[in-house]
Amino acid sequence: MLRTLFTPRWLTLLGVVVAICVAFVWLGLWQLAVAQDSAIAELQAERDALVEKPLDQVMEPHAPFPADGAGHPVVVEGEYDGTRQFLVPDRILGQESGLWVVTPLVTGNGAEVIPVLRGFVTDPADADLPPSTPVTVRGELAPGESPYFGEEELPAGQHGTIDLSVLANEWPESLYNGFIFSTAEEPALSSADLQHVPPPTLQAGDIDWRNLGYALQWWVFAAFAVFMYLKLLHDAARHREVSGGRSGSGPTVSSAPAPADERIEPHHV
Repeated sequence: MLRTLFTPRWLTLLGVVVAICVAFVWLGLWQLAVAQDSAIAELQAERDALVEKPLDQVMEPHAPFPADGAGHPVVVEGEYDGTRQFLVPDRILGQESGLWVVTPLVTGNGAEVIPVLRGFVTDPADADLPPSTPVTVRGELAPGESPYFGEEELPAGQHGTIDLSVLANEWPESLYNGFIFSTAEEPALSSADLQHVPPPTLQAGDIDWRNLGYALQWWVFAAFAVFMYLKLLHDAARHREVSGGRSGSGPTVSSAPAPADERIEPHHV
Protein backbone atom coordinates (compact mmCIF):
# COMPACT_ATOMS: atom_id res chain seq x y z
CA MET A 1 0.00 0.00 0.00
CA LEU A 2 2.95 2.33 0.59
CA ARG A 3 3.99 2.05 -3.07
CA THR A 4 0.55 3.28 -4.06
CA LEU A 5 0.56 6.03 -1.44
CA PHE A 6 3.80 7.56 -2.71
CA THR A 7 2.55 8.03 -6.23
CA PRO A 8 1.88 11.64 -7.32
CA ARG A 9 -1.86 11.06 -7.62
CA TRP A 10 -2.33 9.73 -4.10
CA LEU A 11 0.06 12.23 -2.52
CA THR A 12 -1.95 15.04 -4.09
CA LEU A 13 -5.17 13.51 -2.82
CA LEU A 14 -3.60 13.15 0.64
CA GLY A 15 -2.82 16.87 0.69
CA VAL A 16 -6.43 17.65 -0.23
CA VAL A 17 -7.74 15.37 2.54
CA VAL A 18 -5.40 16.93 5.12
CA ALA A 19 -6.56 20.42 4.14
CA ILE A 20 -10.20 19.35 4.39
CA CYS A 21 -9.65 17.75 7.82
CA VAL A 22 -7.87 20.83 9.16
CA ALA A 23 -10.74 23.02 7.96
CA PHE A 24 -13.38 20.71 9.45
CA VAL A 25 -11.58 20.44 12.81
CA TRP A 26 -11.22 24.24 12.95
CA LEU A 27 -14.91 24.69 12.16
CA GLY A 28 -15.75 22.23 14.93
CA LEU A 29 -13.62 24.13 17.45
CA TRP A 30 -15.23 27.38 16.35
CA GLN A 31 -18.71 25.94 16.89
CA LEU A 32 -17.63 24.66 20.32
CA ALA A 33 -16.44 28.14 21.28
CA VAL A 34 -19.73 29.59 20.05
CA ALA A 35 -21.59 27.03 22.18
CA GLN A 36 -19.67 28.06 25.30
CA ASP A 37 -19.99 31.78 24.56
CA SER A 38 -23.73 31.39 24.04
CA ALA A 39 -24.08 29.70 27.41
CA ILE A 40 -22.06 32.42 29.14
CA ALA A 41 -24.10 35.13 27.40
CA GLU A 42 -27.29 33.44 28.57
CA LEU A 43 -25.99 33.26 32.14
CA GLN A 44 -24.96 36.91 32.00
CA ALA A 45 -28.41 37.88 30.75
CA GLU A 46 -29.97 35.95 33.62
CA ARG A 47 -27.64 37.65 36.11
CA ASP A 48 -28.39 41.10 34.68
CA ALA A 49 -32.09 40.39 35.06
CA LEU A 50 -31.71 39.64 38.77
CA VAL A 51 -33.11 42.26 41.10
CA GLU A 52 -31.35 43.16 44.32
CA LYS A 53 -33.16 41.63 47.27
CA PRO A 54 -32.70 41.61 51.03
CA LEU A 55 -30.45 38.76 52.07
CA ASP A 56 -33.13 36.98 54.10
CA GLN A 57 -35.35 36.82 50.99
CA VAL A 58 -32.69 34.94 49.03
CA MET A 59 -31.48 32.48 51.67
CA GLU A 60 -31.83 31.63 55.33
CA PRO A 61 -29.24 30.77 58.00
CA HIS A 62 -28.21 27.10 58.10
CA ALA A 63 -30.12 26.47 54.86
CA PRO A 64 -28.34 25.04 51.80
CA PHE A 65 -26.92 27.60 49.40
CA PRO A 66 -29.53 28.31 46.70
CA ALA A 67 -28.93 26.68 43.32
CA ASP A 68 -29.28 30.08 41.64
CA GLY A 69 -27.70 32.05 44.48
CA ALA A 70 -24.20 32.57 43.06
CA GLY A 71 -23.91 36.15 41.87
CA HIS A 72 -27.33 37.17 43.18
CA PRO A 73 -27.27 40.83 44.29
CA VAL A 74 -28.29 41.27 47.92
CA VAL A 75 -28.52 44.01 50.51
CA VAL A 76 -28.25 43.48 54.25
CA GLU A 77 -28.07 45.67 57.34
CA GLY A 78 -26.01 44.89 60.41
CA GLU A 79 -22.81 45.64 62.25
CA TYR A 80 -19.28 44.48 61.52
CA ASP A 81 -17.49 42.57 64.27
CA GLY A 82 -13.87 43.51 63.69
CA THR A 83 -12.66 41.35 66.57
CA ARG A 84 -13.37 38.24 64.47
CA GLN A 85 -12.03 39.58 61.18
CA PHE A 86 -9.62 37.23 59.39
CA LEU A 87 -7.38 37.28 56.33
CA VAL A 88 -7.20 34.76 53.49
CA PRO A 89 -3.66 34.61 52.03
CA ASP A 90 -2.41 33.70 48.55
CA ARG A 91 -5.07 35.62 46.64
CA ILE A 92 -4.51 37.42 43.35
CA LEU A 93 -5.96 40.74 42.25
CA GLY A 94 -4.76 41.93 38.88
CA GLN A 95 -1.00 41.34 38.91
CA GLU A 96 -0.66 41.55 42.69
CA SER A 97 -0.55 38.78 45.27
CA GLY A 98 -2.05 39.51 48.64
CA LEU A 99 -4.80 38.70 51.11
CA TRP A 100 -8.56 38.91 51.26
CA VAL A 101 -10.04 40.81 54.20
CA VAL A 102 -13.13 39.01 55.52
CA THR A 103 -15.24 40.45 58.33
CA PRO A 104 -18.35 38.95 59.95
CA LEU A 105 -21.49 41.06 59.57
CA VAL A 106 -23.85 40.42 62.47
CA THR A 107 -27.52 40.82 61.49
CA GLY A 108 -30.96 39.91 62.75
CA ASN A 109 -30.66 41.66 66.10
CA GLY A 110 -27.39 39.88 66.76
CA ALA A 111 -28.71 36.39 66.08
CA GLU A 112 -27.35 35.84 62.56
CA VAL A 113 -24.01 36.35 60.85
CA ILE A 114 -22.57 36.25 57.33
CA PRO A 115 -18.94 36.71 56.20
CA VAL A 116 -18.34 39.78 54.03
CA LEU A 117 -15.35 40.04 51.72
CA ARG A 118 -14.56 43.70 52.25
CA GLY A 119 -11.43 44.01 50.13
CA PHE A 120 -7.87 43.05 49.23
CA VAL A 121 -4.53 44.12 50.71
CA THR A 122 -0.94 43.32 49.87
CA ASP A 123 0.22 43.96 53.44
CA PRO A 124 -1.64 42.47 56.42
CA ALA A 125 -1.01 45.70 58.31
CA ASP A 126 -3.28 47.54 55.86
CA ALA A 127 -6.32 45.46 56.86
CA ASP A 128 -8.18 47.97 59.00
CA LEU A 129 -10.77 46.96 61.59
CA PRO A 130 -14.15 48.55 60.88
CA PRO A 131 -16.08 50.19 63.72
CA SER A 132 -19.08 48.40 65.21
CA THR A 133 -21.67 50.80 63.89
CA PRO A 134 -24.79 50.11 61.82
CA VAL A 135 -23.95 49.64 58.14
CA THR A 136 -25.81 48.65 54.99
CA VAL A 137 -23.82 46.29 52.78
CA ARG A 138 -24.57 45.65 49.11
CA GLY A 139 -22.89 42.92 47.14
CA GLU A 140 -23.18 39.57 45.41
CA LEU A 141 -23.59 36.18 47.03
CA ALA A 142 -21.06 33.37 46.69
CA PRO A 143 -20.98 29.85 48.12
CA GLY A 144 -18.41 28.88 50.72
CA GLU A 145 -15.01 27.61 49.62
CA SER A 146 -13.42 24.20 49.98
CA PRO A 147 -11.48 23.37 53.16
CA TYR A 148 -7.83 24.33 53.43
CA PHE A 149 -5.46 21.37 53.14
CA GLY A 150 -2.16 23.24 53.05
CA GLU A 151 0.74 21.80 54.99
CA GLU A 152 1.93 25.20 56.16
CA GLU A 153 0.48 26.41 59.45
CA LEU A 154 -1.05 29.84 58.97
CA PRO A 155 -0.43 32.77 61.33
CA ALA A 156 -3.08 33.72 63.85
CA GLY A 157 -5.93 35.64 62.27
CA GLN A 158 -5.61 33.90 58.90
CA HIS A 159 -7.71 31.18 57.29
CA GLY A 160 -6.64 29.24 54.21
CA THR A 161 -10.09 29.58 52.65
CA ILE A 162 -13.55 30.88 53.50
CA ASP A 163 -14.54 27.51 54.90
CA LEU A 164 -18.02 27.90 56.37
CA SER A 165 -17.80 24.63 58.31
CA VAL A 166 -14.89 26.08 60.29
CA LEU A 167 -16.70 29.38 60.85
CA ALA A 168 -19.83 27.57 62.01
CA ASN A 169 -17.80 26.10 64.86
CA GLU A 170 -16.13 29.40 65.74
CA TRP A 171 -19.05 31.82 65.53
CA PRO A 172 -21.98 31.37 67.93
CA GLU A 173 -24.60 33.09 65.75
CA SER A 174 -26.70 31.32 63.11
CA LEU A 175 -24.46 31.28 60.04
CA TYR A 176 -25.58 31.89 56.48
CA ASN A 177 -24.12 29.24 54.16
CA GLY A 178 -22.43 31.73 51.88
CA PHE A 179 -20.52 34.98 51.87
CA ILE A 180 -20.85 38.38 50.20
CA PHE A 181 -18.53 40.08 47.73
CA SER A 182 -19.05 43.62 48.98
CA THR A 183 -19.65 46.18 46.23
CA ALA A 184 -20.82 49.09 48.40
CA GLU A 185 -21.43 50.00 52.01
CA GLU A 186 -23.35 52.87 53.57
CA PRO A 187 -21.75 54.60 55.32
CA ALA A 188 -18.31 53.77 53.92
CA LEU A 189 -16.39 52.21 56.80
CA SER A 190 -13.45 50.65 54.94
CA SER A 191 -10.18 52.51 54.50
CA ALA A 192 -8.70 53.47 51.16
CA ASP A 193 -6.03 50.78 51.60
CA LEU A 194 -8.62 48.09 50.92
CA GLN A 195 -8.88 47.39 47.19
CA HIS A 196 -12.26 46.33 45.88
CA VAL A 197 -12.49 42.64 44.93
CA PRO A 198 -14.87 42.15 41.98
CA PRO A 199 -17.26 39.19 42.08
CA PRO A 200 -16.05 36.13 40.17
CA THR A 201 -16.55 36.10 36.43
CA LEU A 202 -19.16 33.86 34.92
CA GLN A 203 -18.19 30.36 33.92
CA ALA A 204 -20.53 28.32 31.79
CA GLY A 205 -21.63 25.20 33.59
CA ASP A 206 -23.51 24.16 30.47
CA ILE A 207 -23.22 24.73 26.74
CA ASP A 208 -25.52 25.39 23.82
CA TRP A 209 -26.39 21.89 22.61
CA ARG A 210 -27.28 23.04 19.10
CA ASN A 211 -23.84 24.50 18.48
CA LEU A 212 -22.24 21.50 20.16
CA GLY A 213 -24.10 19.31 17.66
CA TYR A 214 -22.70 21.39 14.81
CA ALA A 215 -19.19 20.96 16.23
CA LEU A 216 -19.56 17.19 16.45
CA GLN A 217 -20.94 17.16 12.92
CA TRP A 218 -17.82 18.86 11.53
CA TRP A 219 -15.57 16.40 13.38
CA VAL A 220 -17.56 13.45 12.02
CA PHE A 221 -17.07 14.86 8.52
CA ALA A 222 -13.30 15.05 9.13
CA ALA A 223 -13.19 11.45 10.37
CA PHE A 224 -15.28 10.31 7.39
CA ALA A 225 -12.88 12.03 4.96
CA VAL A 226 -9.94 10.15 6.52
CA PHE A 227 -11.87 6.87 6.40
CA MET A 228 -12.79 7.29 2.72
CA TYR A 229 -9.22 8.17 1.77
CA LEU A 230 -7.83 5.09 3.54
CA LYS A 231 -10.50 2.87 2.00
CA LEU A 232 -9.86 4.13 -1.53
CA LEU A 233 -6.11 3.83 -1.01
CA HIS A 234 -6.49 0.26 0.22
CA ASP A 235 -8.70 -0.68 -2.75
CA ALA A 236 -6.27 0.92 -5.19
CA ALA A 237 -3.33 -0.93 -3.65
CA ARG A 238 -5.16 -4.28 -3.89
CA HIS A 239 -6.12 -3.59 -7.49
CA ARG A 240 -2.50 -2.78 -8.30
CA GLU A 241 -1.28 -6.01 -6.71
CA VAL A 242 -3.84 -8.09 -8.58
CA SER A 243 -3.07 -6.39 -11.89
CA GLY A 244 0.65 -6.85 -11.36
CA GLY A 245 0.20 -10.53 -10.62
CA ARG A 246 -1.82 -11.11 -13.76
CA SER A 247 0.61 -9.30 -16.05
CA GLY A 248 3.53 -11.30 -14.67
CA SER A 249 1.88 -14.72 -15.21
CA GLY A 250 1.80 -16.39 -18.68
CA PRO A 251 2.19 -19.76 -20.39
CA THR A 252 5.19 -21.74 -19.19
CA VAL A 253 7.77 -22.34 -21.89
CA SER A 254 10.22 -25.19 -21.43
CA SER A 255 13.86 -24.44 -22.04
CA ALA A 256 14.68 -28.03 -22.96
CA PRO A 257 15.45 -28.64 -26.66
CA ALA A 258 12.64 -30.09 -28.65
CA PRO A 259 13.17 -33.74 -29.58
CA ALA A 260 14.28 -34.43 -33.11
CA ASP A 261 11.71 -35.73 -35.53
CA GLU A 262 11.80 -39.48 -35.62
CA ARG A 263 11.82 -40.70 -39.19
CA ILE A 264 11.25 -44.26 -40.15
CA GLU A 265 13.73 -45.27 -42.80
CA PRO A 266 12.40 -47.82 -45.24
CA HIS A 267 14.25 -51.12 -45.25
CA HIS A 268 15.61 -52.19 -48.65
CA VAL A 269 15.56 -55.86 -49.30
